[in-house]
Amino acid sequence: MCLARAINRVNETKTMNRWKPSWKSVKTLLLAVSFLATASIQDVAGSLAKTRTAFSEDGRLLVVQTDELVIWDLEAKALVAKIPSLHCQQIALLKQDGWLLCVEHSVTIYDWKNRASVATIPPESQQPYSLLAYSSETDRMILRHGNEAVSVWQLGKKLVPLKHIALEVKRDAPSVAASPDTKLLAIAQGHTIHLYHLTSTTIRDLVIEGGKPRDLLFAPDSSRLAASVGKTILLIDPVEASIATRATLASAEEAQGPLTPEAFSRDGHRLVAANGEGSYALFNADTGDLVTVTEFTYAAPGREMRSPTQLRAVDIAADADLVVGQSEHLHTLQIWDLHTGTMLPDLCGEDCRNMGPHVSLLKWSPTGSKIVVRMQGGLNSDVDGKISVWDVPSRSPELVLDPGQPQAKVLAKRSTPPTFITTTPAVPAFVHALALRAVATSPSANLLVSSGDDGLLKIWDPGQGTLLRQLVLSDPANALAFSADGAILAVGTMEGDVRLWETNTWREFSPYSSRQGRIKALQFLPGNRLLVVAGERPKVPVVDLVIRTVAKELVHTSLSPVCDGNGCARKRAMQGEVVDSLSFLDGNSFLVTISKTGRVVWDMTTWREVEKPVGVPAVWSGLGWKQSLVWTTTRSSDPNASTLALWDIKRNGVVASLDTFTNRDTEIDHGPPVMLGTSMAVDPSHRWAATRVGEHVSVWDLSAQTKRKTFHVKTPYDLQWTSDGKYLIVATLDRKILVWSVETMEPAHYLRDPSVTR
Repeated sequence: MCLARAINRVNETKTMNRWKPSWKSVKTLLLAVSFLATASIQDVAGSLAKTRTAFSEDGRLLVVQTDELVIWDLEAKALVAKIPSLHCQQIALLKQDGWLLCVEHSVTIYDWKNRASVATIPPESQQPYSLLAYSSETDRMILRHGNEAVSVWQLGKKLVPLKHIALEVKRDAPSVAASPDTKLLAIAQGHTIHLYHLTSTTIRDLVIEGGKPRDLLFAPDSSRLAASVGKTILLIDPVEASIATRATLASAEEAQGPLTPEAFSRDGHRLVAANGEGSYALFNADTGDLVTVTEFTYAAPGREMRSPTQLRAVDIAADADLVVGQSEHLHTLQIWDLHTGTMLPDLCGEDCRNMGPHVSLLKWSPTGSKIVVRMQGGLNSDVDGKISVWDVPSRSPELVLDPGQPQAKVLAKRSTPPTFITTTPAVPAFVHALALRAVATSPSANLLVSSGDDGLLKIWDPGQGTLLRQLVLSDPANALAFSADGAILAVGTMEGDVRLWETNTWREFSPYSSRQGRIKALQFLPGNRLLVVAGERPKVPVVDLVIRTVAKELVHTSLSPVCDGNGCARKRAMQGEVVDSLSFLDGNSFLVTISKTGRVVWDMTTWREVEKPVGVPAVWSGLGWKQSLVWTTTRSSDPNASTLALWDIKRNGVVASLDTFTNRDTEIDHGPPVMLGTSMAVDPSHRWAATRVGEHVSVWDLSAQTKRKTFHVKTPYDLQWTSDGKYLIVATLDRKILVWSVETMEPAHYLRDPSVTR
């Protein structure tokens, strides 16, 4: 069927069915049975803290070592004990009520409720003891005596030694790890890992060929042992003494240094590994597959390229989902999502931005909702130089712990910031193998089309999250446009061709060569016959698709600033400018061409420029087919801020004022400096509006003019609604497309092509 007959048939069908209803188709390091052993082992690593601390399993009690050992009840916000005589390198709260374990050159079990020492292990070496594991279930602990030995102890009414295992020190100090349940011990010496089953006399050796294993780490359920061998992490079955799988980085670009296991997730299925000094890698611990790499980078002033940075302080949340740390260059406490590599909003924001505070304590609570911080410097005098407890959801300091006061100081909580999307798939959700170029939703069917630098055109059912069809193009598509009824899809390629498909059968019509170079934007006009094509040439042709001729050429000459010694004035360009985008006002006769320097409005009945259509604001953008509203920006009460607004052209005024923002809000505050700007989309029924300011997307109920939800998406650039208004589509610069559900007010899923893994 030729395109002319197709257009005529569509128009006839629309006339016959004018009155018929239209149908629309479719989160820590070594978390053990006791979290407290974990806290102690983190301190041994020394990645943080000069201030030693430990939580109880439920997060209620907090022990902090400063000039004296103090214990806080965070629920009661009260200081419950001060012990001036104990100075601990590691701390753990024990199974017995009121008992704590203090580890340094000697080991002391202290009953803080009765203010009495229960038992002491005297020094045996010039090096201090270190606690490898404590299990509240078995009430056992495993100690390392410097480089001399490892001992196993039964706690309880008496302190009973169970085993003493000598360490054979040769050239290198051995790497030692104990399982959280205190039933297994691993010692790496040379090329061999010795696995001791501590409840029996069994010892199994695992010889590692090709490298010396270091940095041993057990999973919380003791089912896996991680060992670093250069740029590979071995995941070992400790019972069978065999390598279950390997985790490594495939490309040299990703591998920044040796991989060091840092934390298993609570369930043991994910492993966080330090990748050199500037990034973390998240692996599937069952398969060894890489989930994502989080890079710590910053953009130096005046430079476009990102540079690596190191973290001065760092702690990983209990489920290995998030990491909090202070970058050398960001000068603030920042949180990263390890599943996506996304930098989330600052923990302390303006309280410490650009001040470079010295952080000596940074620790997640077991639940992940609190972070304990000790910082020197910053703008908040309430927390400067003190230990404070921060509420993670609101990014607010809520308690200040002063050991000189019996009660914690309660601070006013900040307003709750936007909700952040953390429901990212366990595997990368990419839609194309190379950069995502363009997306478009059909105005008549729940279809989404995406194009990428891989030369593929993909048709999706976004509600179901399924890939329906894939078309191969000779050149990548840079622009997409549906006709008003969704019957025709126009695709503009990088080489200047316009390709056309009938969307019912996906039969392709003959292509049209625009001779415009890379096509930047396409726009159908009513009737499906005329198509506006903006490319790299100054002239913008309006093409009659039936007879394949140019019906009209538009020459965009906007008013541009011209400056001389006497100042600046806006003057009209002498020659046509390249048009970057097109905007159409449905139901009216106006088309807008937009260049880098300005905008021109065209009356399509005469193809003449107009200063400003009646009832339309000076600067506006159309919202697509079936939209009688336009979006614009208005001034707010704050002279430095603007407001995104919906404008009703029939009433010649604002119908809804939505997000108010400043230019700073539209920028990304991580990675390379990028100005994302703002955008807006309204669903076809005019019930919902979505606004984007920088990386924050808000969904508004237009009838009540209230914000229903705000969430964060990494580097979004385009918003669109499905034709039934049930789903918001958010396309991002990192090849991901989020489908967000109005029904649940939550993310539904990310679109994913299973064949695309990187």
